[in-house]
Amino acid sequence: MYVPVNVATPKHFASYHFKMLRPAQSVCEGHIREIKFDGYSDMIGLGVNLIRICLHIVQSDELDNRQIYIGSVLELALELIPSTELELLDEIYKLKILDSEQKEENSKDTSEKQST
Repeated sequence: MYVPVNVATPKHFASYHFKMLRPAQSVCEGHIREIKFDGYSDMIGLGVNLIRICLHIVQSDELDNRQIYIGSVLELALELIPSTELELLDEIYKLKILDSEQKEENSKDTSEKQST
């Protein structure tokens, strides 16, 4: 049987066209699709907008909610929340509070020394 050389094989065709998803580390994890963001605020902004869209769909009488699976949209929004980084923000906030308290205490000590 004759096969023309210029005809792409299914493997070549697939490798050329299937570029959006890449396999995860294990088969159980599914596939990965990268989304690029300008920063944390851009990423969290997208998550907030996804949640707003879901709320609008749930509260709207005009849309047919059965055609939209809101759960998958909310799962994506949850994945966009940087929980590890939020812990860092808590630690930075605690440092700020401690610094403010120390400055206030030093200010009181200085005032008491000047008045005596």
